[in-house]
Amino acid sequence: MNENENTVKTPMKSKFFLEPKTKKEEKYLKELNDLLGKKRYGDWQVIGEMLEISAASAEKAFLRVYQKNHFEVVEALEKIIKNRENLIK
Repeated sequence: MNENENTVKTPMKSKFFLEPKTKKEEKYLKELNDLLGKKRYGDWQVIGEMLEISAASAEKAFLRVYQKNHFEVVEALEKIIKNRENLIK
């Protein structure tokens, strides 16, 4: 007789290195997740060129909220997404 296997997926751990302790932090993490949803292929490369860092460093700085370049990378990604949406309109 075959045994049943548990096929329910467990929720993935957040990619961000920040455990929200306040409502403000929860809101910020939601905004970061929204930005990730709008990000396109090649955006990390463009951000890296804008900030004169590597694409991998740009991605890691985005995910690591306490890293020194985090806010610059978030601002650059917001600019790229906003410009893309304006060009599409």
